[in-house]
Amino acid sequence: ELLSNLREQYPGQICAKPLKLEVVTTDTMTPASSTGEIFFLNNPTQGFVCKNSDQKDGRCKDYQVRFGCPSFCGPEMCWTEWYSRDRPTRTGDWELLRELRKQYPGQICAKPLKLEVVTTDTMTPASIYNSRGFVCRNSDQEDGICHNYQVRFRCPCNP
Repeated sequence: ELLSNLREQYPGQICAKPLKLEVVTTDTMTPASSTGEIFFLNNPTQGFVCKNSDQKDGRCKDYQVRFGCPSFCGPEMCWTEWYSRDRPTRTGDWELLRELRKQYPGQICAKPLKLEVVTTDTMTPASIYNSRGFVCRNSDQEDGICHNYQVRFRCPCNP
C-alpha cells in the first residue's frame, strides 16, 4: 500500500501531506500493530508494506490503509475535498459545479467563494476565472488533449 501507488489508483483522493496512517486488516479491522506481524514500511509519507518473507508463517494478512490529513479549514475560509468527476476523453475535461453537486450531494456549499483547479497527477495549478466550475476543451490544446484536472471550492466557514 505505497502512497505513490495509491495516489495513482485513487487520483485526487489523498491529501498532499498526510499526517497519520491507519492500517487495519480487511477481514476483522484489527489494527496492524495488534497482529504481531513485522512491517517493512509503515508511515504516512510513504505508506505501508508488509513482506511475506518477514513473517513467521510466510504470509502477511490482507491490510487496508487510511490517511489522516490536515484540516481544510482556516481561520476565515474552508475548502472542500478535491473532486475529479470527468477524464479528458472525447471533448475534454469538464468539472462543472452543477454536475459535481449531483455526484457529491451535500458536500459543496451553496455559494462557493472561489474555485481552485490543479492537475490530478502533479497538482499543477490551472488558471480559472469562474466559480461555476472548470472546463478544458481538447480542441483548444496544441496536442489535442487536456490533462486530467481536479477542483475544490472555497466556502464560507460555519461558526
